[in-house]
Amino acid sequence: MGPRGDRRRRAREEAARFDGQLTAFGEMLAGHPFATDRPGATHVMAVEYARALDAYEKAAREAGRNPALARQELDEGLAALNRLNTRLVGAADDTPTTAEPRDRTRQSRVRPDEARPDKAESDKAVPDTERGERRTPAVPPAGTAKPRLRDRFAPEQLLVRASLTVLAVYCLLVGFLAGWPQALLCVVGANFGVGIAGLGFLLCTPLRDSWGALRGGRVRALYSRTKKTYSTATPWEQHYVHMDADGRELTYRRGVPSGSLAPLPSRRLWRVAGRNPRLISSAEFFLYPLLFLLGAPLSLGGLALTLTACPGALIGALTGHWW
Repeated sequence: MGPRGDRRRRAREEAARFDGQLTAFGEMLAGHPFATDRPGATHVMAVEYARALDAYEKAAREAGRNPALARQELDEGLAALNRLNTRLVGAADDTPTTAEPRDRTRQSRVRPDEARPDKAESDKAVPDTERGERRTPAVPPAGTAKPRLRDRFAPEQLLVRASLTVLAVYCLLVGFLAGWPQALLCVVGANFGVGIAGLGFLLCTPLRDSWGALRGGRVRALYSRTKKTYSTATPWEQHYVHMDADGRELTYRRGVPSGSLAPLPSRRLWRVAGRNPRLISSAEFFLYPLLFLLGAPLSLGGLALTLTACPGALIGALTGHWW
């Protein structure tokens, strides 16, 4: 296996290791004994627990598209959980002696070092109190600063909110210049046009799989197993596996209505070349160009309708040449 194959193998191993660490961190959060109504709980503890939860959600969301950011969020979440555990241990030291053994027992069940199998990384996840140190991190007072929008929402959510805000301002401007019926038509035309264009674009997208199949060529996949899917449409799947030149196993899943149907020993399939190769059947290979013939007119028609509403309506209102 060449250098390229080694890099891919290391990337897959790193992704699998990170998934295990993220899962362990989520299990720690799910079983953590902290609660806002817990005796001795403070606002600072609640802030640290919320930070750990937010970091887990961000790490899970960014794991597939930005591994570096996901790793950073996981580290920050572990650090927040470490600070929370430190404060919980400190709070247990200040409580009466009768309550101390119970709190320390609950604390020992949620040691953060279980989420990091690597020794160098697990040392960072162990609370400072377990290393003989007692440090109080600086936490900003409550209410001094609000979280930024990009910390509260995903980029896709921010884009949707910004688009809706711009459309609302635009329609208000058209309403003041040309009248409110025209503004209502702008709202309907813009949304309807974007919907049609988006549908057409989705129909055109699979065409690149046909192009990738032309570059990848036809391959032979061997029957592997028949697996139950619990789906009403295709309750069973026949799996066919092909090993490509880079050592990756590509699996094609063929839905069947019954698990007793005899599979073919092998199937001739199309290998879609690209960053994420996969297998498609000949029916899919010839169907995707037909979908493009349907999707292209829809995309152009939706785009024309959208441009008629934005900025066509505003141009018509300013020039006096209405529809």
